[in-house]
Amino acid sequence: MLLLNSGLGISIFLLGLRLLTNTLESVLGFRLRSALVKVTATKARGFAAGLLVTSVIQSSSAVCAAMVVLTHTGVVSLSQALAVMLGANVGTTVTAQIVAFPLEKMALPLVLSSLIALHLGRWRSASIAVFSLGAVFFGLSLASNALDPLLNSPHVRSALLNLTDSPWDAVLFGVLLTVLVQSSSAVTGLVIGLVKQNLLPVSAAVAVALGSNVGTVATTLVASWGRNRASRAAAFADLLYNLGGVLLVVPIFPLFLQMVERLAPEPGRQVAHAHTLFNVLTALLVLPVLEHLANLAWWGAGIGRGNKNKLR
Repeated sequence: MLLLNSGLGISIFLLGLRLLTNTLESVLGFRLRSALVKVTATKARGFAAGLLVTSVIQSSSAVCAAMVVLTHTGVVSLSQALAVMLGANVGTTVTAQIVAFPLEKMALPLVLSSLIALHLGRWRSASIAVFSLGAVFFGLSLASNALDPLLNSPHVRSALLNLTDSPWDAVLFGVLLTVLVQSSSAVTGLVIGLVKQNLLPVSAAVAVALGSNVGTVATTLVASWGRNRASRAAAFADLLYNLGGVLLVVPIFPLFLQMVERLAPEPGRQVAHAHTLFNVLTALLVLPVLEHLANLAWWGAGIGRGNKNKLR
């Protein structure tokens, strides 16, 4: 049943993305296109937009998947999409600071309102777009909720409690667990709870949280399947800067832990701060060289150098 529900959720997610793509490609008006371009016109604006939107909906996966769609349709350039995705990575860490609306609470109202509008014969194209967006949110929630029992299973908890002192093992475990449950916030919340109960050392919990940043990219990669090379490049870039950040931090892991310990005395809070600090530092490092990352992503997607809209 677990696998059936998770597979159904992923299927609804992919179908919703496909419907959203087709709708945007056929009816995207000049005004909406211009508004999106203005919002993401600079690296700072794109980053802020990704941060704010993700702070509200609390799903960097949904935001990054949306950027894959918009890159596919040509509404935003690869560099613009990457700036938004960087902001999304930071936005997903502020759950405790900003009241968030869970995706499952947004999905059904979106679907219902769009169906009512379609029944009344109003705003057909816009209603289909809203319906498909609701399907994306519902699919993500269904898959995540179906796999949520894994987080509380004795096997997962036993594996967490038996992690070695090597941060690499804990990072890899964080990657795999997040790929399964599709929520870095859920995985980070789990290890914070274990740390508060003195069942897991801060070092292992922080390493798992770092791995969760890489694992959550799986949704973006899935969203890029079957799309053009530009959208695949966006997903590849998302993987690059999350994986690159981990590869930079783990070799200096003791120093990173010292920085985190200075931010708060309480162990659980240290893990939360580590998650935020990692994403903020990654964004600060990548934003100045965003064009170079975009070039690398285009190459990695098999595109080579092409015409890319550069950010100011």
